[in-house]
Amino acid sequence: MCDEKEIQAAFDIAVELVKKCNDIVSEGFRTASKRVEVKGKHWDLVTEYDQRVEDVLIAGLRQHFPHHKFCAEEASFASGDVLTLGPEPTWIIDPIDGTVNFVRGVPFTCISVALAVNGEIQIAIIANPTANELYTAIRGQGSFLNGSLITTRGTEVLKEALVGHEFSIGSYKPIRAALFERGQRFITECVGLRAFGSAALTLAYIASGLIDVYSIQFLKPWDIAAGSLLIQEAGGTVMSITGGKYDIMKPDIIAASSEPLAQRVLQIIREVDEDLRQDKPT
Repeated sequence: MCDEKEIQAAFDIAVELVKKCNDIVSEGFRTASKRVEVKGKHWDLVTEYDQRVEDVLIAGLRQHFPHHKFCAEEASFASGDVLTLGPEPTWIIDPIDGTVNFVRGVPFTCISVALAVNGEIQIAIIANPTANELYTAIRGQGSFLNGSLITTRGTEVLKEALVGHEFSIGSYKPIRAALFERGQRFITECVGLRAFGSAALTLAYIASGLIDVYSIQFLKPWDIAAGSLLIQEAGGTVMSITGGKYDIMKPDIIAASSEPLAQRVLQIIREVDEDLRQDKPT
């Protein structure tokens, strides 16, 4: 368990470590000749900067909190361990979310750090050093961008919403048909669609009111852990993509600036999925 004092101490230390790692990301962002490897699929990239950031974060946090556990992208991929989230304080880390953007020099990339206690996110930090953005939240204390309180736009109807829709996950065949059909349904009703190439940053954008809603599947816990708390603390809604409470370890979610908007997107997703089931050959 973590009391309020330990949560605050963990937050302060994590913020300082993230700021230190911002320099690493900025260095890599300016470097034209990055060493890039493919972890699995051709679009799943990793660089030496991902590993450097993760190493700094884990080493720094472990020094102060040796009893804490870690769920971090590069370490998890290297070990092949099945991820679990128990009652112990657990740091959920994505050293660079939006690695393809990072490699190409597109300034939508971030460090994402969250702390879960008893399976519930207590701390959220998302930093985009290329834009000098630091999003932070402690459960029950609100969400902040560079120290200033932020809230969602509170948009309730889809016709007034700017929708995050990541077409690139259509690389994964099981979601392809549903993804493109949902996109067609959204665009007939919403203000517009945006794809930023970073799930964590997209969630932060909902928290700060830049966009209104985002649905995503087939990601990992570190893609959504910090962003989910930022949205909730900013007055928004995060739910499972099938409705009900979302599971950090199964991050198929709808995130929205309001409950009514989340419910409208859920309705569209259910209708699309049902239509596809009926069209599927038997």
